[in-house]
Formats: sequence, C-alpha cells, structure tokens
Amino acid sequence: MRKIYALVTIVAASFAANAQATIITQWDFDDPDYNLAVNPTTGTGTFQLIGGVTENLGSGGMPVGNPNTGKAYSIKDFPAQGVDSGTAGYEFSVSTSGYENISIEFDPRASNTASKWMQYEMSVDNGTTWTVISDNNGQLDNSFNNPVAITLPATADNQTDLTIRLVSIYEPSTQTYTPVSGNYGTGGAWRIDNLTVNGEAIDMSTKQNNIDGLNIFPNPVGEVLNITSDSTADKIVQLFDLTGKKVLDVTTVSQVNVSTLKAGVYVAKITEAGKTATRKIVVK
Repeated sequence: MRKIYALVTIVAASFAANAQATIITQWDFDDPDYNLAVNPTTGTGTFQLIGGVTENLGSGGMPVGNPNTGKAYSIKDFPAQGVDSGTAGYEFSVSTSGYENISIEFDPRASNTASKWMQYEMSVDNGTTWTVISDNNGQLDNSFNNPVAITLPATADNQTDLTIRLVSIYEPSTQTYTPVSGNYGTGGAWRIDNLTVNGEAIDMSTKQNNIDGLNIFPNPVGEVLNITSDSTADKIVQLFDLTGKKVLDVTTVSQVNVSTLKAGVYVAKITEAGKTATRKIVVK
C-alpha cells in the first residue's frame, strides 16, 4: 500500500552551522534532443515521467525555458477531471550521501488549461513511503514568474537514494483540478526548468561515525531501540519527526523505548562524551 505522511511545515532539523550550500545535481533541460535532456548537466541522477503523462513536443521539440534562450521540459496528457489526483507529473532521484540541509529549486510554468496546483513529495525508501512536503498554493501560471525553492526535512540528508515527485493535485477541499484559466483539459501542459538539488557538505568530524563502535539496532524498530558503542558512558538520544519536531529526548546507556511513537521515519541524534552522530530510524 502506498503510504503518504503529510508534512505541514517545511523544516530541516539541522545539526551543523556555517556550511556552504553547493549544487549536488542540476538539470537545465537545454539539450535539443528531449531524450538527452533528461540527463543531469551537473552531478548525477535520474529523471522520469509518471502517471501516464507524455512529452509535449512542438515543431522545435521542447518549448522555451527560463531564460528563453534555452529549453524547458514540458508534459501533457494529465488525468481526466476528477480522477487520480497526486499521481501524474515528474519524478527525479539523486544521492545526497555526504550532504545535509537539502533543498530543491526549479522554475515551473503551466498552460492555461492545466492544473495550477502542484504537490511536492519525497521518498527515502525507494517509493514505499511518500512524504508530502507541501504544495504550491495554486500559484502555477502561464509564465516563469513563480520560481520554487523548498527546504527538505532532515530525513533527506545523507541518503543514497532521495526521490522527489512534482505531481498535479485537485484544489484542496475539492475533488476537481483547477486550471490556470478557462476550462481544465488533459492536454494542458506543464513545464519545468533549471531543476536543482542543493546541499551542504557534512562535517564528518562532528556528524557520522565519530562515536567509536556506534551501533543502533534493530532498525526498523518496534518497541526498544538498542544503542551501543565502545563506551559505557551515558548517551543523549534525541529523535526528530519528518517536520523537524523533537519527539523524544532521553539519556541512556544502551536502550530507548520508542513504543509511544507513531510508525514512520525519524532522525536520531546521539551525543556521547561531546561527540555527535545522526542516523535515520524507522519505527514500525
């Protein structure tokens, strides 16, 4: 079953400061051959279309981008009115290994008969669980005047496979797609350009593997999480949910009871003798 957890506030639980953001992966979509435009121009990653949409090609291939000297990746053939909200659009995957404080940026545009509501989702478990990051508040229009910049939750940090979806949704509290203007049509088109994944390099001296012998098990965990290391010193264990909210803060030598937590993905911050490490924890 496809699970989706709503993320009401876009928050990253950051445990480092004064880091420089850098481009991890970027697509400018400017290659004249749309089959090659799916390849990143910086870094590595994969890009595909989902939900039955198809490329929107004219006589010159893809339409103009932002700036208009380049191209944007345009799609059409969205679901019919009143069906399959949240299924159709763009999907891209990148590795954020070695990076934290992940953000994405892109320039969107829609034709008048396309849905003006876009939802942003992410997965860190190969699409088993999808987290709704936010939506665009219905701000798509027939221009590139509304660029998008989103900071992802801390669970996007240091992942071998981070997957992002940009999908068409009903206007909230309705069961219908609302177009930019006029009447909604499945042939209404979207474009995106300059899709960029940014991050800050993790300071490994304060982040990962600096607690000698650190071992956390089982993971996924049901009720009791074991946290061991080469030391018998007390460990401060803090767990953060997908919104960045701290949901647990205990001091222990080796065990933490997580039975009161809801099933889902969390970030654990472990501090021992002045050293800190973070890990992704799945509560089942």
